[in-house]
Amino acid sequence: MHPLKSLEFRLGALQAASFTSHGIYLPFFPLWLQSKALSPTVIGFVVAIPIIVRILATAPLLSLADRSFGARRLLLASHLGQLVGFPLFLLVDNGVMIMALVALVAVAQSCVIPGNDLVSTNAVQKHPGLNYGRIRGAGSVAFFITNIVGGYLVGAFGPDSVIVALTLIPILGISATLIAVPHDPREPASQSEVQADGTSPQLSRILWLVLIAGALTQGSHGALNAFASIYWRSIGFSDEVIGYFWAVGVIAEILVFIYLGRHVGRSSGIGLVMIGSATAVIRFTIMSLQPGTEVMFVLQVMHSLTFAATHIGTMAALAALAPMKARGRAQGIYGSLAALTTAASTIVSGLIYAEAGAGVFAAMAPLGAIGFALMLAVVRLRKDQPQRAGSGG
Repeated sequence: MHPLKSLEFRLGALQAASFTSHGIYLPFFPLWLQSKALSPTVIGFVVAIPIIVRILATAPLLSLADRSFGARRLLLASHLGQLVGFPLFLLVDNGVMIMALVALVAVAQSCVIPGNDLVSTNAVQKHPGLNYGRIRGAGSVAFFITNIVGGYLVGAFGPDSVIVALTLIPILGISATLIAVPHDPREPASQSEVQADGTSPQLSRILWLVLIAGALTQGSHGALNAFASIYWRSIGFSDEVIGYFWAVGVIAEILVFIYLGRHVGRSSGIGLVMIGSATAVIRFTIMSLQPGTEVMFVLQVMHSLTFAATHIGTMAALAALAPMKARGRAQGIYGSLAALTTAASTIVSGLIYAEAGAGVFAAMAPLGAIGFALMLAVVRLRKDQPQRAGSGG
């Protein structure tokens, strides 16, 4: 196998191993919580704990990748933390203990996905022949397949099979990390990347704006993730059709990852973030108007732009605009921002849905609009920068 193809396969396996865990955890861990006779209120709080942890922990943990600790050790420690943490759930029934364990495991989980993206975008930057979209798309495929397999596991072996699976899957993550992530010696920082006081370089205003715009656009999915299935069922769609709605969104997402993923390492990604944020405005505004089946399928296909194009664009911006000695910190900041906006939009959507029903989706559109406005500011700043540079010297 060609060396680049081999590397792309290994990095894809790294993404797939991590998304296999998420494909079990996100849809089925709440079922295990329910089996422990926890109230809906407690379950809601437990499900929110990992989001809070990501807000607080992702940025400082990912900054370790910029130091001698490195991305390889960070990912190995993260998977090992899950390997040790998840079996403990089989030993507890108390709600407080479950919450404590969820918080501890969430620390380990918080840097896996952004850590994988850091490793993948660094590889793409070093080897331009790699296609980030195919690498990241492997994660989406694994998530999709695991959703289906997980349903059969729970049906055949009961809710405890969720914990058993979550205990075993990190072994895949450890194996993929050992195979895909090299011992990357920390090169001495160039003079341009070292501050006068010896601290790591600052992120540019343009990159900050892109990260905020990307996070806001991702946050606009809060109402979709929390209430779309409930809303669709309330207006008469069958469970089978609802399943198809979600499936077509994931399939479209995978296709966009494959066809647009080459932007990472080759462009700034600004255009993709603009497209994603603008599409979010259109998608969620129309969704609030209670369209029919055909239009709803089209809106779900738009997930390929509101989520996948935005993600690709943000990763491309990180690869193009973040200083090499601050890449981990920048990736962590984006992870924390995305978690914060998603948590806030999800909480607010619960309050709005109770009063306005489908209007909750229109309430998400302003997040995309703000993201689009920020990207217009980025375009203007990038046009002005060469003039300033020229006038300066």
